Order: sequence, then C-alpha cells, then structure tokens
Amino acid sequence: LQDIFGDGEEYAFAMEAAQTPHESYRNKTLADVFEPAELEAKMMTQADDDIRTTDIPERIQMRAAGHAESLRPLSDDEVGEEATWIVSQLHKRHMRMKELRSRDDEADGAELFKHAEFLSERFLAGVVEVLKHMSHDFYEVPYIYRHCRELFVTGENDDEGDESAVREWLTMDDLWSLYDHEQQFRGFLASRRHVLNLIRRLSGDSGDTAAISHSDYVYASEVVLSANCVEDVSDVVEWLQARYGREMRGWAATQQTKRAQSGVGAWEQAERDGTDRLVARMGISARQVGENTLERSTHVVEDSSSDALPLEAARELVGARFATAESALRAGVATFAAQLAVDPYVRRHVRTYCEAHARVVVRATDRGLREITDAEHPAFAFKFLRQKPVAEFSGSAQFLAISRAVDDGLLRLAFSLTDEYRFDGKNDDAVFATDAERSAMVIARQLEKHVRSFAVHDAADAWNTVRYDAVLQAARAMLPLVWRETAQRLRAQAAEYVGDMCRRALQTRIDVQPPRPNARVIVVAGGGFDASSRGALRVVYVDEHGRAREDFSADSMRRGADGVDGDGVAPLVALLQRRPADVVAVAGMALQTRRLYEDVRLLVDDHCARNSADVMVTYAQDDAARLWWDCDAARAELPAMRREERYCVAVARMLQDAPAAYAALGPDVLKLRLHPAQRLVDAATLLPAVQRAFTNVVAKTGVDVNLAAAHPHLAHVLPFVAGLGPRKAHAILSRVSPSDPLESRNDLVTRKLCTRVVFVNCASFLRIRPATADALDATRIHPQDYILAYKMALDALDIEEDDEDSGRRRPGSKHGPARYVAEVMRNAPEKLDDLDLVGYAEELKRKHLLKLETLKFIKHELQHPDEDPREAFEQPDDRRVLEMLTGEIIGETLREDGSSLVSATIMRVQPRFAIARLDSGLEGFISVANVTDYRIEAVSDELSPGQSIVAVVKRIDLEKMSLDLSMRQADIDEAVRRSQSTVPDASQVDKYFDLDSESVLRERAKALKQKSTARMRTIPHPLFKPLNSREAEQYLASRPRGDCVIRPSSRGVDHIAITWKVAEGLFQHIDVQERDKPSDTALGSTFLVGDAAYTDLDELVAFHVDPIARKLEEAKRNPKFYDPETDPLYASQPVASILGVNDYTDEYRSRRQDLWESRTARHLDTLAQSTGRGSYCISLSLVKPGSLVLAFKPTPTYAGIMKWTARVEPNEFKLGERGRYPDISGLINGFKRMQTTTQKPVARQPAYEESRSSRSNGRSYGDSGSRWDRDGRSSRSNAWGDHPAPSSSSQRQSGAAASRWDS
Repeated sequence: LQDIFGDGEEYAFAMEAAQTPHESYRNKTLADVFEPAELEAKMMTQADDDIRTTDIPERIQMRAAGHAESLRPLSDDEVGEEATWIVSQLHKRHMRMKELRSRDDEADGAELFKHAEFLSERFLAGVVEVLKHMSHDFYEVPYIYRHCRELFVTGENDDEGDESAVREWLTMDDLWSLYDHEQQFRGFLASRRHVLNLIRRLSGDSGDTAAISHSDYVYASEVVLSANCVEDVSDVVEWLQARYGREMRGWAATQQTKRAQSGVGAWEQAERDGTDRLVARMGISARQVGENTLERSTHVVEDSSSDALPLEAARELVGARFATAESALRAGVATFAAQLAVDPYVRRHVRTYCEAHARVVVRATDRGLREITDAEHPAFAFKFLRQKPVAEFSGSAQFLAISRAVDDGLLRLAFSLTDEYRFDGKNDDAVFATDAERSAMVIARQLEKHVRSFAVHDAADAWNTVRYDAVLQAARAMLPLVWRETAQRLRAQAAEYVGDMCRRALQTRIDVQPPRPNARVIVVAGGGFDASSRGALRVVYVDEHGRAREDFSADSMRRGADGVDGDGVAPLVALLQRRPADVVAVAGMALQTRRLYEDVRLLVDDHCARNSADVMVTYAQDDAARLWWDCDAARAELPAMRREERYCVAVARMLQDAPAAYAALGPDVLKLRLHPAQRLVDAATLLPAVQRAFTNVVAKTGVDVNLAAAHPHLAHVLPFVAGLGPRKAHAILSRVSPSDPLESRNDLVTRKLCTRVVFVNCASFLRIRPATADALDATRIHPQDYILAYKMALDALDIEEDDEDSGRRRPGSKHGPARYVAEVMRNAPEKLDDLDLVGYAEELKRKHLLKLETLKFIKHELQHPDEDPREAFEQPDDRRVLEMLTGEIIGETLREDGSSLVSATIMRVQPRFAIARLDSGLEGFISVANVTDYRIEAVSDELSPGQSIVAVVKRIDLEKMSLDLSMRQADIDEAVRRSQSTVPDASQVDKYFDLDSESVLRERAKALKQKSTARMRTIPHPLFKPLNSREAEQYLASRPRGDCVIRPSSRGVDHIAITWKVAEGLFQHIDVQERDKPSDTALGSTFLVGDAAYTDLDELVAFHVDPIARKLEEAKRNPKFYDPETDPLYASQPVASILGVNDYTDEYRSRRQDLWESRTARHLDTLAQSTGRGSYCISLSLVKPGSLVLAFKPTPTYAGIMKWTARVEPNEFKLGERGRYPDISGLINGFKRMQTTTQKPVARQPAYEESRSSRSNGRSYGDSGSRWDRDGRSSRSNAWGDHPAPSSSSQRQSGAAASRWDS
C-alpha cells in the first residue's frame, strides 16, 4: 500500500503556510530609505547612536574622532606621566610668554596659569588629580571647576579660619588648557605605543623572524621612551625604515597592502654600494654622534692610529659601482650624512636648537611690492621682517596672516639661524639661498664637535674635513623638515590664539544678564526696513518665554507739536496699557534709529509717569538677529511672520536669554565679527573653540530642562551642558515634554535619560523647575552633595536629625531633610551664616573628604537660589550705538587723527556751513572755514545739494552722532601723504619691520614712476588714452567693432600705437612711426604705417583704420565667410562656457585658437563629405588680427586642411607677394586660380602657418608692420610648390576651372 499510495510526504509543502508579500522583504533600516548625507546631517547614523549610548561625554567622544585610544581610561602611572609632560610644556610656554610680556608691555592675549607655581609639589599634585578626573573619570571642565574646586583652591590663612582668604591655582581657562593638552598627550601616547609595537615586532615578539639586533632594540626603545613630542616618536619610525626597510617592505608584501612604502634605506643602500666599509672608517657611527648630543655619552672618534687618507680608503671601492675614488668618497660622505639625518637623537638635538634660535625672515614678492603699498593692506605691518625670533609669534595671529599672504603670492617666508641680514632688494633669491646655506653651517658647527678628532696628523685633518662635509649635508637634509614642523607649530599656535580670542569676544556678549528677570519685551525696530508695504517701523510684543504675542507696523512714533501724532504713537501707548512690559527695546539698521529711540523714550517715560510703571527703554544689540531673521530655522519656527517681525523677535530673545539667541545661529555664529583674523582659521577648527563660550556661560547659569522642552528656542543651549552634546541633548528632549516633565533630577536616571558618567557631569547644570520633589533640584548643587546641604539645613535650624529623617535622606525625597532645606531657603537663609564651615570641613577632612569650597558653594546657593552670576546688563554707550547703527568702527574706518578720508554727499547748504551724509548714514558738519584753503563768503559759492565730495574727518561727536569734516585741499593732501608716507609709522608695523628695505624699495619705485611719467606721452587728440596694449584691449572690449584708441608705444618716443577692435575679443595693434618731431614730447608732422604716409592722426584713422574695417566687414558679408564662434551647430556650446572669461593672456588666446582650428576643420570636412569635392572658407585670423585666413580642404579624403593668410590693406586684399585684389570676390577667384595652377599635393597632414610659436606673440605682433611683409602661405604648402598668386590681368579671367569650386 505504501508503494501505491506513498508515505504522505509528497504534498507536505502544501501544508506549509504561504509566505506573505511583506515577509519577502527584509526589514528596512534608515540607511535604506535616506541618503547618507541626510542621515549624517540629522545625526541619525549608527555612529551617532553609538555616541548617544556610550557613557562618555559627547564632546570627549567627538574630540576623539573615533580613535579608541582617546576613549580609554588612563592608568594612575599614565596620569602621573601625563601630568609631568603637560606641566613641563606649560611651564616652558609660561616662561616664554612671561619673558615676552617683560619686553613688550602691550603683548596681546590673556595670561594663563598666572597663579600657578609650576615647581610646587602642591600645584603638581593638584594637576595630577584634575587630570585623573579628565583622563580616567571622563569629567568635563565645567563639572571639575564647579564641584572639584578643593583640588586647585587652597586657603592662605587656614590657621586663622578666614574663609575668604583663598588662592585659586587654576582658573576655568587654565582647566580648558589642561583639557586640550590632555588630548595632545593621548595622541602622543598612541604614537608611542604604535612605535613600541613596531619595535617588538621587529624583535620577533609577534611571531615574525627577529630582524632587529639587540643593541638597536634597546636603542630604539630608549629613544621612544625618552621622547617628549610626537615628532620625536616619528623620528624613530623613519630611523627604523632607513635601518630595516627591507624587512618592513617584506611585511607589506606579505600582507598585500596597498600602502606606499619608503624606498631603499641608508643602511641598505650602503650595503649594496659597499660604502658601509667607508662609513666604518669614519671612526664614529651616526648613533654615537646622536648619543654624544645628549651630553651623557662621550664617544671619541677612533682614528688616532689610522694613517690612511680618505681618498686612499675610498680607492678600495673603485670598480663596478664607482669609477673613481672621488665618486666613491662622495658616496660614502652622502651615506654617512643620510644616517646622521635620520638618527633620532641628532634630529632631537637639531630640533631643540632650532626651537630656541630660529628666526623668521619675510620679504615681499614682486606682486607683493605692487599690491602692499599702504598701511590699509593687511600684510603691510610685516611685509619686511628682519630676523624675528619664533618665540615672538606667541600670543598673536601674525603667523597665520603671513602664511595666507605667502599662499597668495604676496610674501616670501624663510627660517634662519643667523643674525646676518643681507637683503638689498636686488636679488632676494640669491640671498635666501645663501642664508639657507649659512643656517646649515650653523647646525654643522653644532654637530662638528661631536665628530671631530683631536689627533694631530694629516690623515686626522682630512677625515675631520670629510666628517664635517657629512654633517653639513645632514644639516641641509634636516633643516627643511624642521622648518616645516616649525611652520605647522606656529600656525597651530596662532589658530589656538585666534580661537581663544574669538571665544572671549563671544563670551563677553552672552555672559550678560537680561535687563529685567523674566523680562517681557516690546521691540520697536526701524531704519533699513522696506516701508513700501507695511510702514517703516515694526513693533512686536514678546512675552517672558520668547513668544511673539502681538505686532503692528507704523511710520512714525513722534508726538506732533501741533497735536497731530505719528501713526504709531496711539498703538504703542495702547499696547503698553494692555500688556505688561518690562523693557522697550529700540533697534534698527540705520542711523535714523537714534531719532526713533528719542521718540520712543519720550512716549514710554510719559506712560510710566501716568501709570506709575517701571519700564526700561534701551538700545538693543542686533548682530545675532541680523543673521537669524532670514535663515531657514527662523522661517521654519515663525512661518507666518515676515522677516522684519522675525528680526524683532530675535532682538527680544537676545535681551531675554543671550546664550540661547546666539546658540540658535549654530555654525553661523562664526559670521559674527569676533576677531580680525578669524577668517584665517578653518571653520572646523574655530567652531569648537568659539562654542566653549556657551559651555562656560551655561556652567554659570544652568538650563531649565522643562522650560527648554516647552520652548524649543531655549533648547539651543542644552547641548552645551557638561556631559551632553547635540545627540545626547536631543535624546533627553525627545522624552521630556510639557505634558510629561521631569519632576526631579532622579528622573534623569530612573527614566534612563542619562548614563552614570554623563549624569555626574550634567546633573547640577540641569535645573528642575518647579522643584516639587526637592528644592535642591532647582539649584546648582550637585546631587552627590545633597547630603551636605541637608546637614547644613538641619544645623541652621538647630534640629536634631531623627531616625526617620535619616532613613529618608536621599536626593529627591520631599519627606526627609529636603523639607528643612526648603524651609531654610524660604524663611531663614541668614541662619546659614552662623555655621562653622571650616570646622565642618576639618571634620570631613579627617574622613578623607575635602569639601570646604563645596560647603561654601552650597551655603551661597541656599541663600541665593535664584541669583544670576552673569555680568549685569548695561545699556550700550554712544560709541557702541554709533558702530551698531552705522557699521563704522572708530579707530579703523573713522579716525580723528586727520588720516581718515571719507566720501559723502552734500544734503543741505547754509551760508556758514553745509551738512554732508556718508554712505553709512552718518552726517558731517562742514564749516565755511573748512571748505577751501582760501577765504569764501558763503558756503554756497563752492557747494550745492547733491554734490559728491571727499573730506577728512577732523572730529567724531559721539553725543550728536555726527562728524566734523574738512574739505580743505591742504587737509586732504596731508591725509593722502600720511597714507602714502615713504617711512611707515612705527605704530603701524612690527617692531622687527625692515624700515631700510621699505625705504629703498619705495625710493626705487618712486624713481621708476618718475621715469615712466617723464616718458608718458600726452597727445592732444580725443582718441588718445594713456594705456598699454592690454589695458587698451580691456577698454575696447565693451565698445563697438571698429572703435580705436591712440596710445603711447613701447618702441620709443618716436612711435605711437593705434589699437582698434576687429571683432569680439580680437584687436589689432598698428605701429605708427613719427617723423619731423620738434622735440621728444611733441607730436610729429608725418606718420608712417608701412609705406603709407599721413599728415595727421585724423587722416590716419580715416584713410587707414576705417578702410581696413570696411574691408573686413565686406569679407564677413560673403557667403564663404565662417565664424567658428557663431556657428549654429555650436549654439548649445557658447564660447564663454568653454573658454571662460577672457583674461587677455597668451594662454587664453592659445585655447581660443585651438577651438577655432577644430571647428574650422570640422566645418570644411562636413562640406567636403556632403558635396564629394573640395571645400574652403574665409575667417578672421586670430594670430594676425586684421587679416583673413583662407582655409582649404582639397578633397574629402585629404587629412587636415591648408591655410593661407590674406593681408587687408586700406583699399585692397593681398595674398602672397604679388596677389592684390580690390574686393573679396577677386580675392576668392585669385585663391581658386592659385589652386588650379598648383601641382596637386599628396594627401598628408599639413602644418599650419599659424603655429604655436606665433601665438605667443599674438598680442604684440601688430605693433610692427614689417612682420606682415612675408609670404602669406604656410611653410608646409611651400614644400609642394611655392607658386605666386596670379597677376591682376589673370584675375579677370574666370572660366570653368574656377566655377567648379562653387558648390
């Protein structure tokens, strides 16, 4: 039966459940739906998720940039080494800055570690503990500064119990410096570990065959462990590659890595060439030289018993590798030099010497001399620097500016080790080369004492010379590397300085309290707005949470003297009565805002007097508002408002919460003007440094989490809380809402919003309001110190803690001691003054808890829970208002020293004065005495409304927001003279500025200018322009075809040139020789162009230039004329899109010629293929403007085309020596007959007459008429017969032979 019916399994597949369609698709991830760039922008990648979940502060993770070494907790031994390493570097830098400030009282930059005692064990112990918190516990700077102050704050008079007598060893800025150095040390540690692993692998520890000798293993390990910087570690890698390159290349081949490996090392090359034997005869090895530089070893040169001269020793190598002993000796010296150049100790010695003695030399290039002409140029102060020590660049951004000028080709920078300065402005290249050699000699002399033999015999002297040559070559090889490292270090140092200065500038703006707590703000903005639709003024009421509740527009806020008020007066008064307001802020983008401020102030003062109200009227800072009001984020948040109203909202928010308003800018915060050199620093480097300002200010005030969740514009500061970042902050906000707020800080843990380390960092800076569970949650006291606050509250109230309270003593418990804390804060904060905090601290100290500073902080918080520690708000002064409303900067764009020239327009004229207005809106007063140098009766005699003037600023009246101007020519000349002074003002240049070079070059430029001016022609003709050939082309570029200019000629005083426009981008330069000149500056009476003579310039233009232009226009009307640039076939490929903008250079002309040739060849090929016979065309000549080119393709199969050039004369065309044709038809017929009477050429690729060499002179060839008196045919055509053009009589014969060309 089973055989018949089966076992029932045949249809088992039918019993299986059918697969649903959605199961055929795998679960899609975000990466399957969104573009990677979009996911990265929204921080939704896997890497972002890893950052959110990792229990390390986000800023520390971002700083690590994915390197696991930077996220590894350091051991106690590593922290101790780190402290020593960092303190050593900081001490060296501190001493350098201290010395710099002692020499220069005006040294820029903030002083770090000014209270530190680097040699004190107490200070070092504090640094160790701070670094342990950073490197092992991953605590951020704000947490350490606020809650670990006992580590770096000590009492000066502990015995007397004076709580106020303390010493703060480290400031917040010092801690940030330690934070940065901690990251640098981790990089150094990672590099060192990598090299040590490499050494161990060479020794065979990883299972590979041992390649390194024991002595080299010990030496390399010792060098690495004694290294002080990453460069020292890198030196070991290069030494290993030079010493064991063969083995390391073998690893790469085994692993099939694509990474490029270094070439043959010095030792391997020496073994191949046999020069290792000669190096052994040197008497000392490169390693021994390096050990000698440490001054702890005294390896002596062992050649006292050798009598062999170097050449005799080298003669042993003569053979297959070397032909002579001299070449062998040179190779041996080069080998020894290469070994010296890669020795780690030798490099360390050279690097240390250069760091202490290096100087910077800066010279302006030829372009720099032309462009850096006055003190207004950014590079003027340092365009000539004479041996400036590298230490002098500390605390400034100058090296960044120098580097930018070098990249722009304005300056040339070199490092030097000499005190000699031999520049004379004649041959800088030679002087730079000589100085580089002298610097190498300085290093060679430093190393020579370690390789010199003191034996007294001829061989010893000869070997000393050879060894000196080797160390000199080594110095030449090492110095470029050291200089690159020095330049990188100086750039990084300058970028760090700029970042710190920008951070300080931003912190000054945001570290400000609001004008009133929980201020409700009315913003009245005007000046600079479009008044065409809704009025010139905008008024917006913003409540205490930054929400716009009401707005209107108007044109005036002025009360009328006749009882007719402006249209905005009544609405503003009604708004003040209807809605409670604390501040009325006036803002705008023009100086008219000042009048608006006065009008609004009068209205508000009247309202306050009538209603006994207290409303502040103030100018409002608006730099962040100007960046935010029209950005995408602003439009997304306030889509129903116009940008003017959004501007008002931003201004109000800046007053209410400056950190949040500026943080809303995101990366655009770098668009604020924070430092003159901020554009020189890469944004990716500058932004984290600037954003520390937010971190510092948020650490002062904290962030109300529930408020930030309810009002998104306040949440921009949450990422700057210690421990958080954009990702972790977003994770918290996504789980907190007005309907589900945080009730206590415990919720951060119980709701799994924070991990342990992150919670420790951020807890005290996240304020919970209202604090329903524990009043301490609304303060800046850390939960780990709540128990101390409970104890202090109980002691202050003199309450004994019972067992029940003791059991409930935990953060967030409102039934235990927390209720006593609330009572103290609310009813009896003064009782905390009776507590003996010092005694309590001593008691805790016996339990190994240092808490005195923490107790002081808790006491202060309990007494002043709502205190804002930021700087008090101050209304802008007159100077700040002027700069804010006009954009002018006093001291830069406006100066009172008589050197500031301004352009203005006369607005009003009175008999004794005139009023002028600058482009910035500032008005200037010009008295009758300051109009002219001579006496005038009325200003109207010289000035009228609408007249444009140039004046000198004499005085800035801040109270009236106006200027006193002078138009006197003497004042203007003095201002110009000061800006073009031959001798720069010492206050405008670097103290190492080479005034002598500047003076010499200025005098030389002045002499050249005088010489050029003396030779510059001035011709009394309306077409004359004092231009050179290129300037003439640029002048005619926008003018019609056929226009011309008469200009001076570079050929001498008896020549002039005429440039006329042949076509777009094509100009002919005609050389004109003058005859019968009464003097060099006078105009001649006869003008020669080739063989033609003219009596005056008008005749020359009318009978030479104009007829040529007409002849060319005649040619263009012929059907056979072809213009490659207007060919409809290439309508979709305009010339401008292919060639770019015409910059009038030879390179552009060459590319244009290539384009014309390719299009002409294609055109003729198309004609020939379509007709099956030869084809030809006429076009303009690019190589010889003013001429025509006849291009000819004899047969469809002929490779290439042949060309002839036809010259265009005033009344005829010329082809060859004798071909002269009165019209274009005659020229074509003559050209055809020339071909029919010419022997048929063999098909081959012809050469063009318009060759590459002729293109390079395409701009100036037209100055010489004699160049045109040559055969117009190409050299290649002469190869198969240079047949002259037919005579005029033969031109008139037109037969069947010619007709076959017309197809």
